[in-house]
Amino acid sequence: MGIKPIPVSRKALKMRYNKTRLIARRNKILPIKFIQQDMTTYSGLVLVDHVLRLYRLQARLKETLKHYCFPGDYHIGDILFVLVVMLLLGAERLQHIDYLRSDPLFCRVVRLTRIPHRTKISTALKQFTSDSLKALIELNAELVIEKLQSLGLLEITIDLDGTVVSTKGHPTWALKGYNPIKRGAPSYFPLTAHVAETGHFLTLLNRPGNVHDSNRALGLIKAIRKRLPEFSIRFRADSAFCVPKVLNYLLQREIPFAIKAPFWKLLALKTAAQQRTIWYTINETWSYFWLKKPIDTLEKEHYVFIFRKKVREVPKNFQLDLFSPNDGLYEYSAVVTDTKQWEAKELLLFISGRSGQENSLSELKDDFAFGSVPTNTYQANSAYMQVSQMAYNLSLSLQHDMGLVQKQSTNPKRTRFYQGWKWKTFRFLILNRAGRIGWEQGTKVLYLTFNNATKQLYDQIANVLNDHTLKNAA
Repeated sequence: MGIKPIPVSRKALKMRYNKTRLIARRNKILPIKFIQQDMTTYSGLVLVDHVLRLYRLQARLKETLKHYCFPGDYHIGDILFVLVVMLLLGAERLQHIDYLRSDPLFCRVVRLTRIPHRTKISTALKQFTSDSLKALIELNAELVIEKLQSLGLLEITIDLDGTVVSTKGHPTWALKGYNPIKRGAPSYFPLTAHVAETGHFLTLLNRPGNVHDSNRALGLIKAIRKRLPEFSIRFRADSAFCVPKVLNYLLQREIPFAIKAPFWKLLALKTAAQQRTIWYTINETWSYFWLKKPIDTLEKEHYVFIFRKKVREVPKNFQLDLFSPNDGLYEYSAVVTDTKQWEAKELLLFISGRSGQENSLSELKDDFAFGSVPTNTYQANSAYMQVSQMAYNLSLSLQHDMGLVQKQSTNPKRTRFYQGWKWKTFRFLILNRAGRIGWEQGTKVLYLTFNNATKQLYDQIANVLNDHTLKNAA
């Protein structure tokens, strides 16, 4: 008789650790000593510097502003470049430059032997005039347009909206106005143009805090059309931008748009919604109907879609609004557009997609210090906002060049084609890594503590960036 083979179990053996060996007996708190050495807190800045060199950002800042008078020891292009790198690293105040000036990698990236004091940065910002500020705005737009062209996007959606930037001080033109969170606080009210497909801010205009949301919107739309003649553009905005001068311009130029309409201003729409008996069903919750040329102040043919949403729980004592058709059973909204070719469901989702801009504004304020007011002058604060916008746009663009962005499926509500990392995640995984600068065969090298996950990520990004460098050289 043959010997029967012993069955072998395919299940993996369970590995257990000795609990006493997992605990490190370290009771003493380490003393802290500061010494001069070539160590950096931001090793990932090497990879960011690679992209900034591809964009020639420091040189372009100097070229853009070389015709304007900025007296001082430092070139204004160097000052702005230092600010951009500061914001990318997470600095939120001008005085935070004191915590970066001793970092050897930071000094190497900004290419300065002596880092400017915060007072010099503030003084340089205060030297901006309306002309030099326009030049900086143009450069910001150029950087975004170049990225849109490299991605092959020829049809884009522009979201228009204002955002409040409050201050505790009294800088010039920071006035009391619309401020739902900090009521009565002096503030600015910048107007933003957001590219829905990528998340970039195409342009940004600072304004006093007491202006209406649509103030200077028409001029901004004209400037966008002038900068993007080869692009097909459609605009999307809330009811604050439903004003005759904006709508008439869009209709006359045959520019596609979808803008929410206010019932309190257009009482004819409120009456039409209340008197309507036949509604077309979208789903169990939503229904709609549309009107042709209901707004008398508009010269061209236009259409208004009126939607109503069924309220799940009817309040017991609902207070009727004199200027709103909401009756406790339904909530109403209206959208004015240039064409009736929209499917009602698609239009409803499209106008709801403006929430993507709120996410971008939140990241701009939280991660790039857009919500801080560094000086007491309007032009200097406006220039600082442009630098903050530039840093935010670069954080999106460099992720494309590093291969960290994934293309995602879209729908009428989610029009964003590309989704990258949150900048807080980027800082944690890539930027904020300690390293030491040393010499190896006559060349300076950055040494990092070995970590397999970090090494794989750095190698992946470095390979992608090297491919970009070879393509540019070819």
